[in-house]
Amino acid sequence: MNIGIIGLGLIGGSIAKAIRKRTQDRVFVYDKDEETMKKARLLEIYDEVLCKENAKELDILVICVYPRAIEKALEEWVGCLRDGAIVVDCGGNKRRIVDKMIELKKEYPNLEFVGGHPMAGREFSGISHATHTLFEKCSVLITPVKNEIQVLYAVKKFFLSIGAERIVITTPEVHDEMIAYTSQLAHIVSSAYVKSDLAEKHYGYSAGSFRDMTRVAKINADMWSEIMIDNKDYLVSQLEVLEKNIKDIKVALKEGDQERVKTLLNEGNEIKNKVEENRVRKLNDAGFKGE
Repeated sequence: MNIGIIGLGLIGGSIAKAIRKRTQDRVFVYDKDEETMKKARLLEIYDEVLCKENAKELDILVICVYPRAIEKALEEWVGCLRDGAIVVDCGGNKRRIVDKMIELKKEYPNLEFVGGHPMAGREFSGISHATHTLFEKCSVLITPVKNEIQVLYAVKKFFLSIGAERIVITTPEVHDEMIAYTSQLAHIVSSAYVKSDLAEKHYGYSAGSFRDMTRVAKINADMWSEIMIDNKDYLVSQLEVLEKNIKDIKVALKEGDQERVKTLLNEGNEIKNKVEENRVRKLNDAGFKGE
């Protein structure tokens, strides 16, 4: 197949590297940043530079730019594609993007639009940190836009070919609510936690807990602030749940109520155990070995 990639940051660059490493597909790439394109050329991660003229050769176009730039990229490139081509984005939110895809589908009924979100990343950004192993064993969330089953199968096959292990079909609403909790909230908590005056003095006083809690405080703030604002309704709702849970423990500590503290900690422990048991069961049901 011929795969086009717009945006060669961590995700787009890693997709290009994975395609080159794991498949026989041809890779067409475009990034508006000249230095990024120079690095891509030096890394030999593509076959051709993507342009309006050769875009008609693509089977799949993958858009990997900042959230609000996805809409502009869609408008700019879809008119260059052949009938039957599939357009997939890799944005962190889905409601706004899928709405745009539905709008464009009316204008381009012979194109296929699919919302996509590989659940993979690192605490670093940019093509310099792209790796062909980024998507190994990851989940990919897919939000269909009135697609036939063969279109979804083609998208599934593509993501599996670059290393993904699970494809989850969902709606834009469920996607955005779940990602507010599993991803966006975690970055906020990590960022807030590391702002303590004690953070710079932690060396020698910490083990894995500090490292785990602060890892995703290292963040591309330009991109993540867009993602968070565009999903603010679900994210604020989850922040309110977190605030209540923290307040409960804070009150119990201030009152010196050890039994209450123990009860609250045990509640969290029990939920964590149930979450892990459920995860392993779902993996086994899907035919994967539970860890």
